[in-house]
Amino acid sequence: MSFAKVVVAAAWVLAIVSLASPQASSLVWTGRGLFWFLLLAHAVECLVFLPRLRRAEGSLATHLLKTMIFGVFYVRDLHG
Repeated sequence: MSFAKVVVAAAWVLAIVSLASPQASSLVWTGRGLFWFLLLAHAVECLVFLPRLRRAEGSLATHLLKTMIFGVFYVRDLHG
């Protein structure tokens, strides 16, 4: 896994963990903002790259899921 994918995955983990953490209210709000930003940005990437994802070998559902997690860093490594 590339460094960029590790960073994006870590951002998702931070966002989800901070959503579940009742301790620090500022961390929760930061996590919520990060979560919604990542969700929206990666959903847009799914729409933009949908033709490429459809052309690629393998399951479209898997390609969409990985694009939702890693975004453009997954799509740029995708062959097809």
